[in-house]
Amino acid sequence: MGTTLTVCVLRNTMLLSHPSSPQAAQALADRLGANACFIAGGTLLQQSWGESRAAPVQTQFINIQHWPHTQQIHRQDGHVRIGAGVRLETARTHALLAEHAPLLVQAIAELGAMGVRRLGTLGGNIGWREGDCCPVLLAMDALVELADGSRHTLADVLLHPVCPLMVAFWLPIPSADARQPMVFEKVGYRAAFSPARLRMALRWSRPDKGCSIDRITAAAPGLPVHRLLAAEALLATPHDTAPTLTQIRSACLQTLPTDLSLMASRLIAGHCNLLMMN
Repeated sequence: MGTTLTVCVLRNTMLLSHPSSPQAAQALADRLGANACFIAGGTLLQQSWGESRAAPVQTQFINIQHWPHTQQIHRQDGHVRIGAGVRLETARTHALLAEHAPLLVQAIAELGAMGVRRLGTLGGNIGWREGDCCPVLLAMDALVELADGSRHTLADVLLHPVCPLMVAFWLPIPSADARQPMVFEKVGYRAAFSPARLRMALRWSRPDKGCSIDRITAAAPGLPVHRLLAAEALLATPHDTAPTLTQIRSACLQTLPTDLSLMASRLIAGHCNLLMMN
């Protein structure tokens, strides 16, 4: 499986490769090491460059936006399979996701402007590890299909120091009587075009909600998405009395800085109808 190399010039001479398959793309990235950079929509890349429109010296881009099976959404094996190359706006308006992953549709709708959603891909948003879609997919126990065809939990893939090439995301489709309520919260500054301070997703284990939260996920600028395991354990443990806001905040402090733990604890308490009790 070879690659076709095209020379591109921005500020420096760089290589743009077009591997024939995801396997070839991952193999090329492994060979290039730190110089490799997967590119699809490219909406996030420039934010990490020191100089606008000038990629770091020796950057070698790997085009991953030309394989049809990475740009499709369909049902398969009791899951909705979403190709990592699917444009965000395509995902937002897709009937299967509206039916089986409405929270993902909501998160995408709150993500950037139309121009960003038409260019950006779901894989790019997840690969960033801080994007709006990350807490939702993590709370949904999404699986990630890698270049070799294997599937791994998103939680495990996010542990990789260097994110591998993600080919697709597999979202489980629960039966109608086993669906779990979920919410997505995004807290931002009042100023326009500023990044969100906190993104969270909550999932309940029971239809009547209450304090039965079994997934609490969060991401913020400089803080990759992760589960708030201490807060999950607190809310999953039976109590004679409901947890207090102080207890929830202390649990959030295990992995969140003070200001974000204040926001997160109030969001959790609010959705559990605990604010009036504290």
